[in-house]
Amino acid sequence: MGQKNNALCSCLSNPVIFADFINGSIHSGEKVVSPRQLSDRETVTCQKEGTGYLTPRKPRYVERRRDVLKAVFHDDCYIVIGIEAQDRVDYAMPALCMEYDVMEYKRQLKELKNNRKEKLPGEEFFSGMAKDEKLNPVTTIVFYHGKDPYDGCTYLHDMLDLNKENKTFKRYVSDYHANMITANDLDETKFETGMRELAGFLKRQADKTKLMGYFQENEERILKMDEETFDTVSILLHLPKKISRLRKSTEGDGTDMCRAIREWAADERNAKSAAKKSEKKLESRKVKSVLQA
Repeated sequence: MGQKNNALCSCLSNPVIFADFINGSIHSGEKVVSPRQLSDRETVTCQKEGTGYLTPRKPRYVERRRDVLKAVFHDDCYIVIGIEAQDRVDYAMPALCMEYDVMEYKRQLKELKNNRKEKLPGEEFFSGMAKDEKLNPVTTIVFYHGKDPYDGCTYLHDMLDLNKENKTFKRYVSDYHANMITANDLDETKFETGMRELAGFLKRQADKTKLMGYFQENEERILKMDEETFDTVSILLHLPKKISRLRKSTEGDGTDMCRAIREWAADERNAKSAAKKSEKKLESRKVKSVLQA
């Protein structure tokens, strides 16, 4: 996982940010999830997958790592929500999400078995769960924060060759949907924490003019940006060197971010100006060479 994803996942692991992300992105800002309802789920799972090919007597284990995984409790039940941060398009995402969710259901089945005090009878024993037992639902949200538009599929069926003869079996082939949320989908006004600024910057990261406009319109809030959001934005916008330098002389509050963005914008303008001058000089040389010829 790259530095950008690491920074974003660290931010989303905060229960307050996680709850705000879920509420703002899929509940239109309604306070459905609160931080106190959250409990961390182990992000690394190891499942036994039969035996190895070369060593048939030894069991083989498969390890899977989740970016962020939490359980949202409601009285005596819960739902497991995973967030996968992506800054690049992954054309296999529906299959990966399906595998992540299946691994979590397998873990719940194992937990049922380990917590059971009495042995199950008959079909229940072979099933691994009692007839009246229920698993808790699992869902994975893919948060794409890359600059380029996401052009990958979000349904498993779109990954499969279901043309010609295969088409007759389509209704018997189960589909799977990857819950995709892109930075452009977000309405920053639906968030209450640093997710508001984070979403605002991510939505405009590919357009420097819009980014500076957002900064100017929201400078008061940006001045009050918390340290965690401050660090995340600095990584996502490629500002770590400027931030590091500015923090040597200040406390590291939102003022540093404002100064860094202004300097970064000035660097961008200077770079464009230098590029234009270089192009003009090159064109001038070409004209002179043609005339001399």
